[in-house]
Amino acid sequence: MRALLALLLTAFTLATASPLAAQTAPSHVYWVGFYQALPGKAAAYNKALTDIADPVLDELVRRKLMVSHVQLAQYTGAGENTNLVILEFPNWAALDTYEAKLDEASQAVLHKSWREAAAGFAELRRLVRIEIYRPS
Repeated sequence: MRALLALLLTAFTLATASPLAAQTAPSHVYWVGFYQALPGKAAAYNKALTDIADPVLDELVRRKLMVSHVQLAQYTGAGENTNLVILEFPNWAALDTYEAKLDEASQAVLHKSWREAAAGFAELRRLVRIEIYRPS
């Protein structure tokens, strides 16, 4: 009887812990924006990120539409990129709806559209490129 019970428990464990399920789980997607602050505008751009972008992106994280976000300012080096913005999404579908959800979050937090809230960014920085990454 004990041998039968052990066999049944082993079979149940193997059936519920399928490696196929773990392999097909969606992986996170990373949106990486490379920016260059315009001459003399780095401090103003960093402040705009803190005052405008951070609260809206925090709202997307709170709503579980984004996993995390980070803005990095160049400390040393002489590359063309002075800022990196890294947005982590739970899956491709969340990335696909990002722009629409960004506007909803901006309305909720800043009480204005994202386009209106971020209108001044063009005077502070230029977009170098955007890349999408996923775990290998």
